[in-house]
Order: sequence, then structure tokens, then C-alpha cells
Amino acid sequence: MNTAGSTRPPVGPDLRDQTVVVVGGSGGVGEGVVRALLSSGATVVATGRHTERLDAMRARVEDPAMTGRLLTATLDAEASDLDARVADLAARHGAFDGVVVSVASWGDQGRAAALSLTDQQWDDLLSANLTSVFRLFRAFAPVTVPTGTIMQLNGRSADIPFPGSAGVALSAAATKSLTRTIAAELDGRGPRFYQVILGVVRTRARQAVGIDDPRWLTGEDVGAHVANLVAGTGPLVGTTVQYLLDRAQGPVREDEARR
Repeated sequence: MNTAGSTRPPVGPDLRDQTVVVVGGSGGVGEGVVRALLSSGATVVATGRHTERLDAMRARVEDPAMTGRLLTATLDAEASDLDARVADLAARHGAFDGVVVSVASWGDQGRAAALSLTDQQWDDLLSANLTSVFRLFRAFAPVTVPTGTIMQLNGRSADIPFPGSAGVALSAAATKSLTRTIAAELDGRGPRFYQVILGVVRTRARQAVGIDDPRWLTGEDVGAHVANLVAGTGPLVGTTVQYLLDRAQGPVREDEARR
């Protein structure tokens, strides 16, 4: 639980007594989620595989009003010691109120047709995008408070064909199914599990190469929705699979999502 003070009133739901982990917090979407959670008053533990990227994110995000509320730690979802590393995080920071999984890997094979992938490329893609999410869910569930939330931020490839990225698309569809299954198995007897399917997000990487559209989501838009789920507020709290496709429509249930 959060014990750090804040000199700034929270923006959005009041999460001043909450501690939230953002796995992939140094990524394009993850950074926006970190910003939004900090603005809501939460203590945020941002994790990633590379210290340098976490340090760069901290330099962009943190300001004096947030001192002591942004923590970073290296974490590799494919590492053999993942469970021990997660248990150590909980020992240092207490049980978590929310866990946000924002990870994806496109591999090193480029935009390859499905039937051209080697066994090793296929295995690597599924390990990075499917098995990693399963391992993170399994590791964080025991150290998340029963009233807390665990969620994955996913993409439209969970639902639609994605030529050139079969392993990523299959993993997205599979983790959507996995989230539904875990939520049904727990049936209210543990953390709430969510799957949030996102539209295109205006990341710094896209903007750096001139790809941008003001209708797209920002990372902070995603983070604002995440903050509401952690707080347990809003009409979609009881909905496991949710869609946040653009700024105009906002978060909706699956049957309301634009196809």
C-alpha cells in the first residue's frame, strides 16, 4: 500500500492509498499509464527489462510533486526467477492494489508470412507474447490484494487478421481467452482480471517518424481508464473484456466496440 505523501491533489480517481505495478512501464503505452496513475496519486512500480529505458522514462515523467511515488525495477517475464523477483517486489512494497501488463515483442523475423516462420521463430514469438503474460498473471496473483485488479493491455490483433504477424496475433487472441478463463475460475474470489483491447496509441516512437493522428488514443487516455479500473469506479468494472479504441468512443463493452 502507498505510504508516500503527495503535495498535489489527484487527477481522476483518488489512488493515494494504492500501489500499482506497470509491467512494461518504460514502453510507449506503459509510460502514459505511469503518468496517469501518478496523477491520480498512486505509488507506481514501473518495471522493464532494461535499466537505461526505465531511467529515461523516470527523467521524462517524474517531477518534485511525485518524489517517492515512482519506483522502478528490472523484470523479465521470461526469466526463470520471475516468481522470486515478483515475491521480492511484494516484500519490499507490500501487496499490490493493481497490476498492469503492457508487454509485446515483434521478434526479429520482420513482417513474415505465417507459413514461412521457423519452429524457433514461432516458439520465440509465443514465449514473448503468450507464455510471458501467463507467467506474469500467475506470479502477481498471489501478491495482489483480493480486492485488487490485474489487467493486460492488448491490441486489435486479438480479433482481426494481422498479416505478417501471426505469432503476435495468435498470442493476443489467446491472452484474451486466458483472461476470461481466469476471471471465470476466480469468480470473485480474488483480484479482478481485465483484458483491455486498445486502438492505435499516439506513442513517442510513432510521432518521431511522423506517424500521428489526433483521433488516436494517448497513453494518458489509456492510463485514465486503467486508473478507474484500479479504483473500482465506472460502468465497466464488472466487465472482463473491454475495448478502448479511440478518444471519441471511449471505453465500451465488446458488443459495443466498432468493428
